[in-house]
Amino acid sequence: MSEAMTQKKLQKSDLTKAWWIWTFFNLSSFSMERMQAMAFVYMMSPIIKRLYGDKPEEIKKALIRHMVFFNTEPQTGVIAHGVAAALEEQRANGAPISDDAINAVKTGIMGPMAGIGDSMIPGTLIPILLAIGMAMSQDTGSAIGPIFYIVSYLVIILLLSYYLFMFGYRYGTTAMRQLAEGGFRRLTGSFAVLGLIVAGGIGAVITSLSTPLAYSAGEMTISVQTTLDNIFPKLLPLLFTLWLWWGMRRRGWPINRALGMTFLVLLIGYLPGFLGIVLNIPWLVQLRIF
Repeated sequence: MSEAMTQKKLQKSDLTKAWWIWTFFNLSSFSMERMQAMAFVYMMSPIIKRLYGDKPEEIKKALIRHMVFFNTEPQTGVIAHGVAAALEEQRANGAPISDDAINAVKTGIMGPMAGIGDSMIPGTLIPILLAIGMAMSQDTGSAIGPIFYIVSYLVIILLLSYYLFMFGYRYGTTAMRQLAEGGFRRLTGSFAVLGLIVAGGIGAVITSLSTPLAYSAGEMTISVQTTLDNIFPKLLPLLFTLWLWWGMRRRGWPINRALGMTFLVLLIGYLPGFLGIVLNIPWLVQLRIF
């Protein structure tokens, strides 16, 4: 039998099945010791079965080999899974690839791709899709907004994840060299800046905070809110957002406390006992509060 006939080759169905497993189960079993390792092993199971199905001892070694700490952004990080599948295929065909070499490549990929993915998906894609969806339903209350978000997110994520998985398999270890030439740092930084711009825009559009304070002198009344809008539109929402950011970053507020502080501000602003209160300062000003 010729050497070509004995070559072990992964089928497209094996790779597709592995990708689907990761897509559905990437965070199904999660621990601080191994993070996504068990999901990674489960993803590799059809690949390991195809390559080492006739060698039980090699199956055991492969399972142990991939049961090590692994953590990345689930969608963009799948390039590491494709590279790992390519390395396993080369190893099964006699290439001198050690366990440490495979795990070193996985470790080298998972960090940069996590940075890119976190900037691109939670920091950019999700806010943009949410902003579009909320704008579609904000005035009418239609369900088209949530439907748009769910469908568009799934389509984009699935296509991106599948492409990166297959890209990693096709190019193997050379894939990371090509990405490195493009500049991980520049790409991550670009997405981070874009994400901050989008987050700032959403804060200005979605957050609504105003004051009925007014300055009265004789027959003249000046609205504080109107004056602020003429000088610095959306100043109060900006200050409120910065206050929450300051509390969460400098004071270490957990998200629950930030939500509680937001609720407190809303409660004070709409508390019936505060409505219509007029604070009179004789001969100076008259402030209308709430």
